Amino acid sequence: MPMMQELMQTLLSKNVLYPSLKEISGKYPAYMSENKSKLEASDLDLYQRQFELMTSICAVYEEEQASDMDSVKTQRFEKLLDLMQQMQELGQPPKDIVGEMAPGLEFDENGMPKIPGMGSQCRLM
Repeated sequence: MPMMQELMQTLLSKNVLYPSLKEISGKYPAYMSENKSKLEASDLDLYQRQFELMTSICAVYEEEQASDMDSVKTQRFEKLLDLMQQMQELGQPPKDIVGEMAPGLEFDENGMPKIPGMGSQCRLM
């Protein structure tokens, strides 16, 4: 279990996910505004919830301090894990938003970021 937790902490680290999530979350308001008349109400609601979760995830990353005690880091990791699971339940962000991202940033069918070099045989959740 400690090895799995360490792997998850690395995959969910600020260095790995924060820059892309920050960029993606910044694109949601314009996307929803520009496509409001084209989107079903249920899709618009889904994208709003995805945006709120991504914003929450970014806020958790932004709270991070180098001087944080291990207990604070553990609490932050658990909070991130919970938010990521909620994000996974909502599915993939709109392709118009993530399609513009840097090469290599992809999401799986469950809406979770694909980590380069991690084959499909490796399921973390």
